[in-house]
Amino acid sequence: MKSLLYIVTIMLCLSSCFKKDDAIVLPLGTTEISSCFMGDNYEKQMYFDLSSNTFIEKQLVDWDISFESSDNGFGVFINTGYNIKVRKANIYNLNETLVRDTTYIKQQSELVDGSDGKISSSAIGDWRSYKINDGSGGYIYGIYFIELSYLTGTDRFRRLQIIGVSDSVYAIKITKLDEFNAPITLIHKNKMQNFTFYSFKNGGGVVDNVEPPKTMWDIEFTKYKTVIPNPPTTILYSVLGVFSNRNNVTVGIDSTSKFEDIDAKYISNYNFSTNKDAIGYEWKTFDRTSYVYTVNSNITFIIKDTDGDYYKMRFLDYYDKFRVKGNPKFEFIRIK
Repeated sequence: MKSLLYIVTIMLCLSSCFKKDDAIVLPLGTTEISSCFMGDNYEKQMYFDLSSNTFIEKQLVDWDISFESSDNGFGVFINTGYNIKVRKANIYNLNETLVRDTTYIKQQSELVDGSDGKISSSAIGDWRSYKINDGSGGYIYGIYFIELSYLTGTDRFRRLQIIGVSDSVYAIKITKLDEFNAPITLIHKNKMQNFTFYSFKNGGGVVDNVEPPKTMWDIEFTKYKTVIPNPPTTILYSVLGVFSNRNNVTVGIDSTSKFEDIDAKYISNYNFSTNKDAIGYEWKTFDRTSYVYTVNSNITFIIKDTDGDYYKMRFLDYYDKFRVKGNPKFEFIRIK
């Protein structure tokens, strides 16, 4: 009896030391089918972890802008799914008349983030070079006009100046159109997440738990804006698609091999992308005549997850059994 209790005690101690992937990782060759509901207006952000086959649900409207949280990160991004926009007019001083002129502000080009997640294609861009000398050896940083889709009138706009960043904190100034100055606000980087999120609601401030810890998810189902073909030109359009976790997740694409045939031997054939929209939205198409979405199940995504394991994944449907759209259904198998 004592020996049995001893064995049970040892097993309990060992189980408490297991890592996430040790405890729940899917066996090789096991097919899992999952689906999620994005809400009637795609208002949810669904973070999916492949190794546990689980979603973490968040709300798209919880944040307006985000700040890269890595030590060397300096990128600032906007929530295009919430229709946040940016304008830039090469203005640096808050006492200039034009920074309070909504007619002038609206005349400036609307800027939105590229869906690839790169700073070079973001609306804010590299703000570190958006500055002028102040005449005393320092700099005055340029003003960005942030347009908030959920507000009206002059309150719809905020002015943002990003004046510094370190490995742990951003220094910014945020003003309304009728304000001539503002104290410096410090945005402390949340190192548990890829980004630190900020909302202008309720006086403005950092919003916690918008994104799960970066080790707990691999792909995100969300609404965002991207450039899509609209012959003979292109248009900026809201889509529902999939973003990759920038924490070590990479994606390859195979549109020629059969899903059933792809295994570990295929991995070396692919060029893996770190772009946030490597999976994106093009696994489905929309018929403008029938207003029906069709999923292309011949596209296979090869995903290296945050644990370093490889999965193949393909989409099966975009509707639930009641034909309600915004219900992506997909299957995935760990292959290495």
